[in-house]
Amino acid sequence: MKIAILGVGAYAIALAKVFNKNKDNKVMMWAKFKEEANVVMSKRENPGVLPGVKIPDDIEITMNLASCMEDAKIVILAVPAVAVRQVSDEVAVYAKKDQILCVVSKGIEPKTNMFMSEILYEATQNENICMISGPSFAVEIANDSKTGFNIASNNLKAAQIVKEQFENGLVVTVCDDIIGVQVAASIKNVFAIFMGMLTGMDMKDSYKASCLACLVRDLGDTIVALGGKRDTIFTFAGLGDMLLTCMSSKSRNFTFGTYIGKGYTMQEAFEIMSVKTVEGIFTLSTITDLMDKKKFRIKSLDVLYGILYNNDSKDNLLDKIRM
Repeated sequence: MKIAILGVGAYAIALAKVFNKNKDNKVMMWAKFKEEANVVMSKRENPGVLPGVKIPDDIEITMNLASCMEDAKIVILAVPAVAVRQVSDEVAVYAKKDQILCVVSKGIEPKTNMFMSEILYEATQNENICMISGPSFAVEIANDSKTGFNIASNNLKAAQIVKEQFENGLVVTVCDDIIGVQVAASIKNVFAIFMGMLTGMDMKDSYKASCLACLVRDLGDTIVALGGKRDTIFTFAGLGDMLLTCMSSKSRNFTFGTYIGKGYTMQEAFEIMSVKTVEGIFTLSTITDLMDKKKFRIKSLDVLYGILYNNDSKDNLLDKIRM
């Protein structure tokens, strides 16, 4: 089966390696930008994001999107969330109705407040759209670490096909809550900022665990408020991904939160980290906007928003978000 991976970033490479473990699969990767493509093609790695991780020689890399998508049963959009709309429009030119389109980008589009799957559907009108999500750092997956993933789709037959091609050393399950999975995949970045902030404030483990319990409650409430299923909390894509992101310094959102906890401003934290923003900042704004439209309040989101944008006090956080 041909698998087209759109993107040559860290996660794209990790997924390509997983799919390529099934020797019945033919994996092809698409690079959009010439400079990056030249580096990846010549070095068989992307040293800017995954230094030392080699792309297997039998994975073809191309800059021709039509060629990459031709005859592919599964097309994976593994591009940054900010690029999903543009790439979706390009994919729509070549996509066939029987192809399965998977998105792994996590987030909610600013201004439109649309999830990645909704952007992809708007562009393609494809009924076989899936979301792949779970607790996973690209470098670990690329180096054969075992973890769990959910394949979420309104079309469980399509999700099952992806599962069968993807579970090469992984634990993979399917579910039909594509909205809930995307809410969880997005909001966990916000919660990682919150938990990182507690670490930066040198809060004790028992205090952090109590706050985390409140965040799990807020995860479920947000999923339900935005049209998902509360049970999605108890999946790899739900609590699994949230715990990974909220407890690891490998998470950029968590690291950003630690600087906020230490008393730095957002801009100062960006400068220290040499980034322009982090995913959770975008998501906090879009989730807050969505909650306002639903007339539904999420305590932890309101508290974090106040700290970041209104210079509210960080004192007594557990009291402010308590059960």
